[in-house]
Amino acid sequence: MDKISAMKVYVKVVEAATFTRAAEVLHTSAVYVTRMVQALESDLGVKLLIRTTRRSKPTDAGLRYYERCVALLRDLDEMDADAQASTGSKSGVVRVSMPSLVAKSTVIPDLPKFFASNPDIRLDISIADHHSDLIEEGLDCALRVGAVSEPGLVAKTVGHYKTLTYASPEYIRVHSEPLNLDDLSDHIGVSYALKSGRVRGWEFLEGSEVRSVQLKSAILVNDTDTYMACGLAGLGLIQGSTFILDAHVRAGRLCKVLSDYPLNPRPVSVVYVPNRTRPKRVDIFIDWLVDLYSIHRADQS
Repeated sequence: MDKISAMKVYVKVVEAATFTRAAEVLHTSAVYVTRMVQALESDLGVKLLIRTTRRSKPTDAGLRYYERCVALLRDLDEMDADAQASTGSKSGVVRVSMPSLVAKSTVIPDLPKFFASNPDIRLDISIADHHSDLIEEGLDCALRVGAVSEPGLVAKTVGHYKTLTYASPEYIRVHSEPLNLDDLSDHIGVSYALKSGRVRGWEFLEGSEVRSVQLKSAILVNDTDTYMACGLAGLGLIQGSTFILDAHVRAGRLCKVLSDYPLNPRPVSVVYVPNRTRPKRVDIFIDWLVDLYSIHRADQS
């Protein structure tokens, strides 16, 4: 048994609370995870986990062992990072999460330039419109749109998205264009369900005041790509970033409406767990994201 590998597996099981989830985070099988933990318990002669059909919880001894494992593995990571820094190594995988539209419209188009400058770095991109749990999902960092409220994370704001309201030419032909917020009583919106199950409301800036408006809706979706597709199909008004949706305006597929009533700009942040031994490749990717958004800042502000 490779004891260091077994310790890494055990730490992930404790953090993920299930063998199956730990296996997903480690990109391996639940059978392998089970065997590694069983081998570790056999080697120690101590029961580390209490297993149920739904969760795995550490025993008192298992919790103490977990804490020592975390400290030891952190020291080993620091040793590796110091060695890599001395040779200027930039190789390895960066695991990052980001929303679908952000990936497609902002990050992916510029990735050829990133890989040209950093040929030894590989990216594992997880597409998620909800806020991923960095520790549970084994992520190095995440790109977030909107306020960041999770405790224990560092959030580096890289830019802002200006958000407006849009309609397709077909929608305007059928329903006419709303010219002010009072006109919205005669209009239809595409509704968007957040991960919490709450339906996102319609808000506009009227002068310096935020005004909420109720819109009729014929469709509710919970995916940003589908939301945008509904707007393009003329199923209702949608709201979104000018940086993402203005390309459709230029192509004639969407029109800006109610431009005098924008929404509060939404911050774009790179978030990560504070860790002084973070691999150099992660810092390189984070710095690249900061530079990427600085280039587009004029379009986002």
